[in-house]
Amino acid sequence: MSVLACDLGGTRIKLGVVENGRLLASEVLTSQSDQGLGQALDRIADGLVRLCNSVGTTPQRCRGIGMGFPALVDGSSGRVLNEYGRYSDAPRIDLQRWGTARFGLPVALENDARLALLGEWSYGAARGSNNVAIITLGTGIGSGVMSQGKLLRGPHFQAGNLCGHMIIRIGGYRCVCGAHGCVEAETGSIGLAARARESREFETSKLAAEPEVNYESVFRCAAAEDDLAIAMVNHACNTWGAMCVNMIQAFDLDRIVIGGGVMASADMILPRVRGYVEENVFATWGRVEIVAAHHPDHMALLGCEALLAEWKGS
Repeated sequence: MSVLACDLGGTRIKLGVVENGRLLASEVLTSQSDQGLGQALDRIADGLVRLCNSVGTTPQRCRGIGMGFPALVDGSSGRVLNEYGRYSDAPRIDLQRWGTARFGLPVALENDARLALLGEWSYGAARGSNNVAIITLGTGIGSGVMSQGKLLRGPHFQAGNLCGHMIIRIGGYRCVCGAHGCVEAETGSIGLAARARESREFETSKLAAEPEVNYESVFRCAAAEDDLAIAMVNHACNTWGAMCVNMIQAFDLDRIVIGGGVMASADMILPRVRGYVEENVFATWGRVEIVAAHHPDHMALLGCEALLAEWKGS
């Protein structure tokens, strides 16, 4: 039986119909997250109907709706706990009521990074490891952790979820979380252009001629031997490497999967992160694998199937 899947992002909403680890159909909507989640639900519902029609089914013939949200959630009650400036009305919305009223279906809710980990554990790069974490590199830095085959959630639903807010540089950039120098503040793509322009080297850098300073342009200029871009790549990869080391030593991991839009430059990222980890980690049992996600564009959608199976079984 198929599952309806929804991955709510800050800029995009990904929708899908999933069955037995296969994405049968998918669609991407603009999030318009500044207008709230309420305005998005009608568009999400219409999109799910279109996808079902395209594969010859209806929402009512599906098992349920899996949904990922880019902040802390209480999956047991189906409630969003905070919203960090995106979908500001989300904590006030009863998604279970919406799913029942619109389609007669249950809604299983989870943090988007945990959902991505479930997808990769079920069908991708995390298969075969029960002590594994995911890091998602994008606008922010997401994370999820599985220990002994179980997702870590914790009594306040934040276990393993806030590794992007580990403080990595005392007195560093201020983050939306309120801390200074956390991984997201130092390397999240949302602040990348501002960090580049603060450098005294910016005006003479190849980056100054770029229409947009993002990780795509930074990695491209680094490959062209631009000094500022190289420094930014090294800083980002060393920071992500330090994050991996901290997670390995905190959670006793044997594998970390890295995904997200920034991993379009995996050929430059992975060797640097692996090198940092190998030089700095304390792991007496052996080498910890640092690998790229197998399904970077739809790992959270695939995770919805496993989430609904877990939720139904609880």
